[in-house]
Amino acid sequence: MTNNMKRIPLILMLGPQASGKSSFIKMNDLQNYTISADEIRIRLNGINSNNGHPQINFVNQTEKIVWQIFNQILQTRLQNGLPTIVDNTNLGGHGFNPINDILKRVPDNYQVYVIDCFKPLLDANDPLSEESLTHALKILDQRNRDREYSVNMDIIQRFVDYYAHFEIPNKVKVISSADLQKVQDLIDLILNFNR
Repeated sequence: MTNNMKRIPLILMLGPQASGKSSFIKMNDLQNYTISADEIRIRLNGINSNNGHPQINFVNQTEKIVWQIFNQILQTRLQNGLPTIVDNTNLGGHGFNPINDILKRVPDNYQVYVIDCFKPLLDANDPLSEESLTHALKILDQRNRDREYSVNMDIIQRFVDYYAHFEIPNKVKVISSADLQKVQDLIDLILNFNR
């Protein structure tokens, strides 16, 4: 590939549940470029109710199918050279890094970006301190109560812990969702790709 060729953007949203990943996508009208394991879960498992609030129905028996469908959609979009956004937490623990898993499949004509939606909630001077993470968790708790589909807070806590120990691979360009100019440039790149 020559330097003159425009690389196709693959954006991985990053952050615990309720950090604003899906809201970012909706606010910027990027749904047609987006794949999400939660959307697949809703289609396969439906919605249940937790204290009168809708919640994505997580069914262990269908998780393998959710990820098979997700991976097939991702692979097809990559093969077709389509700009793509992955609306998952993209966080992992216990030695699993979902970003590395995705990077194994990304063709050379793609540039992978991470939009970090959790970073703006953290203390800029000491982002991973216990005080900063606790404060951010309180914000996530409130957002979780206000969102369309809630998640159990113990799951959000686990993903906050994953974030605190997570390493983003060097191949990936990381942008904070609060960096408005860089984010807008990336949105424009997606919306105007192949025009």
